[in-house]
Amino acid sequence: MTITVKKQFEEIYALLEENQNRKVSTMMPQLIELMQKKNNASGAANTFIKAADGETIIVFCYYHKKWELTSECTYGSKAGTATGLNTMCKEGVSNWTKQQRIKKQAEAGILTKVVAGTLNTEDIPNEQAAIAEESKIIKPRVDGHGYDESEEALEVHNNNVNEEL
Repeated sequence: MTITVKKQFEEIYALLEENQNRKVSTMMPQLIELMQKKNNASGAANTFIKAADGETIIVFCYYHKKWELTSECTYGSKAGTATGLNTMCKEGVSNWTKQQRIKKQAEAGILTKVVAGTLNTEDIPNEQAAIAEESKIIKPRVDGHGYDESEEALEVHNNNVNEEL
């Protein structure tokens, strides 16, 4: 049987798979190490990096799934968050909002298609699945900005700061 494991649990799964005959208590230190929240170099939570002065300089955009420099991307403000910023850049929010609107319209259109005879009732689940998949497509930033790793984004930020000095 093939099992699909969420990326965040792959290391834990591999450790458990390799040690099926061991007691959990003997593996607990290794499991705790894998499960502990990882902090980045600045000591901030793993979705943003702040400078020494407390300014948020890098954010992991929830829409683009990339680390973005706040000097390069516009983020809306959001009270009650650790950064004071939204979790998606404004471009990401715009794309996500459009996709959700299109998804809602397409889902509403299913009934119209069934009534018009252009969609069979047995095809509704496939149509719904296709609509859901389409709404999950991530449109890259127009300017191409974003980094896969926080360390890379931090390095670019530091290089930019050093060039300004």
